[in-house]
Amino acid sequence: MSDYSSISIIYNPKSTGPSKAHAYELAKKLRKTSLKDRVRVLSTKYPGHGEVLAYRLATASRRPLIISSSGDGGYNETINGVIRAQQEGARPVTGLLPSGNANDHYHSLHKTSIESQILSGKKHKIDLLRLSTYGAEPWQRFAHSYIGFGLTPQVGEQLNKTDLNAVNEIIIAMRAFYALEAIKLRIGGEVEKYDSLIFSNVQKMSKVLSLSDTAAMHDGKFEITAFPHRSKIKLMLTLLKAATRGLSVNDRAAKFSFQTLEPVTVQLDGEIHRIEAKTRVRVDIAPKVLSCVV
Repeated sequence: MSDYSSISIIYNPKSTGPSKAHAYELAKKLRKTSLKDRVRVLSTKYPGHGEVLAYRLATASRRPLIISSSGDGGYNETINGVIRAQQEGARPVTGLLPSGNANDHYHSLHKTSIESQILSGKKHKIDLLRLSTYGAEPWQRFAHSYIGFGLTPQVGEQLNKTDLNAVNEIIIAMRAFYALEAIKLRIGGEVEKYDSLIFSNVQKMSKVLSLSDTAAMHDGKFEITAFPHRSKIKLMLTLLKAATRGLSVNDRAAKFSFQTLEPVTVQLDGEIHRIEAKTRVRVDIAPKVLSCVV
């Protein structure tokens, strides 16, 4: 049986997807059950507000369920707010209604309807990827599906600047691809150049790129997919292989450390951040730290 003290469903009113519709659809279903008095729907007001709401809701009652009606980026905000509250002693559970473009996390975990999971009290217990930087201003951030450097955030940054449709999304992605700049990192004393470096625990990324058929969200490790710097033609062939036959994972690890030599952007799920030059970076696993229904 469900033991939730409250059930909050967060949606983004500016989403181009069915974020609001999915939120109210689930709320309607739950209000026909014994949990009806615990359900509420909230909208975000600005970028990053989902994280603020998730933190407040996670600390407001004994055993809250906080559901994000969003894509991978919106859910990233939710888990970061929830984990901060959890580090302070809260006991939240998260949920995800797939309402975005890729929904990589949802497709990796989903098996039964979210309302049946809520009513039965069943939950997943999963790992999160953790990105930590060390320097004058230490910083830490969590991801549910992937952390990407190079091509991933450079394309994503351009996509985030535009109101997208099926046509201009392709055009913008291609322009960003041809303008791609390799990243230089110091790894174990050696300087390495990459077109893309991805740490992931999902099998597919952005619906079409097959990263690994062995990835799991509860094995204490992540997959490393590295594209060493090469010509645009060779990179294009590699991406084509990822979209058709899949890639061979370069390595599996529980931690990976390096130093940036120049400023770089990083994409955590759908969220993009900037890391300054000469910053020590560590990617590792926070094992089975998140309770969720997906």
